[in-house]
Amino acid sequence: MKLLNFSPKAIHTPKLGVVFSNGKILDVKEAYRNLREAEPPSWFSNVDELISGGEDALELLKKFINNLSESKVEEYLYDSDNVIYYPPILKPSKVLNMSVNYITHGKEAKLNELPKEPYLFVKLSTCLIGHKQPIIIPKSSKEVDYEGELAVVIGKRCKNVTKSEVYRYIIGYTIFNDVSYRDRRLHQMMKEFGINWLHGKSLDNGSPIGPWLVTKDEIEDPHNLYLVTMVNDEVRQNDNTRNMIFKIPEIIEYASSDITLYPGDIISTGTPSGVGLGTGKYLKAGDIVTVRIEKIGELQNNVINK
Repeated sequence: MKLLNFSPKAIHTPKLGVVFSNGKILDVKEAYRNLREAEPPSWFSNVDELISGGEDALELLKKFINNLSESKVEEYLYDSDNVIYYPPILKPSKVLNMSVNYITHGKEAKLNELPKEPYLFVKLSTCLIGHKQPIIIPKSSKEVDYEGELAVVIGKRCKNVTKSEVYRYIIGYTIFNDVSYRDRRLHQMMKEFGINWLHGKSLDNGSPIGPWLVTKDEIEDPHNLYLVTMVNDEVRQNDNTRNMIFKIPEIIEYASSDITLYPGDIISTGTPSGVGLGTGKYLKAGDIVTVRIEKIGELQNNVINK
């Protein structure tokens, strides 16, 4: 299933949606209320609530969706171009990102050596935005960059997970654009403390994600997906997730070491080469950034000045 948080353009309150067989978006709660003539469970309010309900909630939704026909639900379907998209997870407790996870990206970043274990940093959840929402270029940065990435969403609380059991705790996958502010990474104390991750990665409107979460049963191998990032009509990144240095089991084993991961937590797996850091082509107002990942879809955001 493709799960998303959306709203009709006149409402501005996130709802749980499912991409229906005809490509339209089903308002799950309204469909359940009217077709079952019963009050829907709170799990059907949004994706966060659904994930909090665990496997039982997901199975209930699958059963409900599988018994529907287009003729039954026509009045609860919305054209995909006529809705507001929100992040597929509204309030994750953590957003973790891999710093370097493709050899080619390490080379373009001019690293002296590649990491021997996963290297993660934290992004603030307040910078998440949905599909079709604008990336804002702040007055404080002239080097705003894009990074197309595959992101993993945690489905069950876990801690100290071993590589062999990682997939039990994943609910699905989505697309992440790890927008970076290269000139904001600098800091007076950089020699002593390293990169300024806060301002280099977590400015407002700097983490497009979506448009939806694809449940793991629809993606047999997350390490064999083509990833393409375009700025306007130009392909800037073109790679495959098979080229990750550290695969998802290694990343989650490392991230969960003495740290509890909660349902809805997001772990983005790193970007391939082709970013502005390597090419000198940074984002500017008027650009449209599109990240496509095979079997998931397309995340698109326009760029505006603050």
